Parts: sequence; structure tokens; C-alpha cells
Amino acid sequence: MTGESDDVIIIGGGVIGCAIARTLASDYDVVVLERGQIAGEASALAAGEITMAPSYSDVPAIANHAIEFFRRYDGTGQFTFTECPSLELVTPGREGESRRRVKRLASKGIDVSFVEADQVEAAYPRFDLSEYVGAIKYNDTGFVDPYTFAMTLKEDAEARGATFKTETTVTDIRTTDGQVRGIETSTGTHSAPNVVVAAGWRSERFLRNHLQLPVHPYRTQCVVLTPENDLGTDVPMGWVPGEHVYFRPEQNGDLLVGGWSFVEDAPEHASTNDDEAFRNHVATLLPKFMHGFGRARFVNGWAGIDGATPDTRPIIDAPNDGPTGLLVATGFHGRGVMSAPVAATAIRTLITGSECSFPLDEFALDRFESRSPNFEFQSISAGD
Repeated sequence: MTGESDDVIIIGGGVIGCAIARTLASDYDVVVLERGQIAGEASALAAGEITMAPSYSDVPAIANHAIEFFRRYDGTGQFTFTECPSLELVTPGREGESRRRVKRLASKGIDVSFVEADQVEAAYPRFDLSEYVGAIKYNDTGFVDPYTFAMTLKEDAEARGATFKTETTVTDIRTTDGQVRGIETSTGTHSAPNVVVAAGWRSERFLRNHLQLPVHPYRTQCVVLTPENDLGTDVPMGWVPGEHVYFRPEQNGDLLVGGWSFVEDAPEHASTNDDEAFRNHVATLLPKFMHGFGRARFVNGWAGIDGATPDTRPIIDAPNDGPTGLLVATGFHGRGVMSAPVAATAIRTLITGSECSFPLDEFALDRFESRSPNFEFQSISAGD
């Protein structure tokens, strides 16, 4: 590798790195360096929910950019985007606040409504909302297969000229006089004036000698269940605030349930298996609002590591206090798959200086007063 030179080096071959490579490859010489395999960690283990509308209800331009991309990209290669509404279940104690929030969001043009409990049950017979007063329904949501999405982005990037190198560990960034010059690996050096660090939770540790990031690893889980009878095709996605659980239908009639996120201080040694406590929590909770899960069959489960930030939103920036040419895309707090189009456009904007259809200040590193990676972890559901 010694002596090679490109315009942009991307460290990390997850869904974020692949999306950035695709966006830049038409105009720049781009190489992606991945320590393992493409989409081999958090990207492949994600739930694949696309819930940017509720996640960025305060900045609709960000949510709109993402959902428009997924609609356009549907049908590219093997990739499919399944549009599916999302329900935020509402308990009696949250009814007043929820109705006010729906009214406020609808006034901003967000496709959202409050649906009474009996109306939810009529529209979706699988649901039993006897313990709830209704649900907030978001329409601009859906889901994807995360691995297929990442690999389609990779193939698209390669078709545009990007190069991907796996099993390549980057050991440091090379700088001179405050300017990025490239990177170092165990097998040599690689020159480039721009380096994008998109290495998930590892980004914080990798950059400690160059930049401090308030990013901390956490562990989250998923299980897949087969209900007692066919799930049908009319089951929405959704989440249960306060219960650390979200859910979505699978294409084969199963139900994916995720959540149960907690800070992880030893991510290298964390179990990749789902916990018995999470399975028991799901087994107790699901029958309280969905028929047919009292004796659901467990299909499989897993756990993965992601990077959290204090305010649950990612850092996508070219920080002023870092070396010139260093860009960061990390701390996606469980929203990496759905945020990939936004991250790609933001990084391209930062490199080219072009106009952006959404505000980049939402992702700037300097929004944090403290850069310490030791902060109180905030678990989020799909729509928080």
C-alpha cells in the first residue's frame, strides 16, 4: 500500500462509509478501508427501520432528505424499501402531551395523526390496545434489509470508481503542519488530503490523539419471533415509550423486536447474543398489545455495539479544532442505516462547499460544551 494516493480515504466500511463513498466517487478518487468485512458489524446487525420522520420531527428537512432518497433508491440492484406506517403507543398518562405534539407536528407539514385505540384495532386487528388510549401514527416511515442496503451502496460506489479494501486496519492519521496527509496501516502508508472517519464506536478511540469526541459505545439487541398464527400484511412498525422496545414486521410474516440498550464499557468483549432478560421482557410485553404472541416461537436473536452521543444525534462534521482535511461521521445512536443518505450528503457538502438542503448545525461537534465520552447514556426508541 505504501505510496498510493487518492483524493479521499474513508475509514470504515459500514453503511455510512459505503453511502459516503457512493456520493463522492463520481467526482473524486475514493478508497474505503475496512478492518474486517463490509457491513460486518453494526450495519448488518441493525433492525433496518427508517423512522427519520419521528426522529427529526423538529427538523423536517433532514427527515425529508432521507425518505426521498429511500424512495428513489428502491429497486436499485437487490435493494428494496418497504413503506410502512409507524405507531407510537400512547398510555393514558401521556394522552394530553401526545395530542398537543401531534397538532404541533402536523402544523409543520409532517404526515402524523392521533388515532384512537378502537380505530387502531379496527385498522390493525392484530392489536389489542386495552391498556392504551391510542397511538401517534407516522406515515413517512418504512424498513429495509440493512446488509442488502449496505452492499448495494458498495456496488454502486464501485461502479462509480470507488475502491474498497477489507481486512485493512488503519493505525493512525498522518498530518503535517495541521493538514491531513493520509493514513498509516500495518502494511504501509496511503496519501490523501481528506480522511473521513466513519468507524462507528471505534471512531472516538481512533481519534484521541487528534480530536476528542463525546461518543461512547453501547449495546443493543434484536429478536425475531414467529406468532401463533400468520402475522398478515397489515401490521405496522411501532414502539412503546418507556419500555425500551420497538418492532417491525418481517417480509416472511415474522416480527422483529429490538431495543434494550445499555452503555457498554468493554465493547470488544461484549456478547453478540441476545440476553435472556431481553427475551423475557419481550415475551411479557408483546401479548399486552398484540394478539398471537402468548406462545410465539423464538427464531433468532443477536446483539451489536453502536456509538452514542449525549443528545442522541450523530456528529457529521469537519471540526475546526481538528487537522484540516479530517472529517467525522460517527455517533449515530442506532440510526445509522436510516441516516446514511443524510451523512453522505453532509460529508459531500463539507468537502465541496456546496449548498445543502438541510441544516448541518444539527450535526456539528461544537454543539457540545463537553467533549468527554463519559456522559449519562440516553436510551432511545425508534421515534424518540
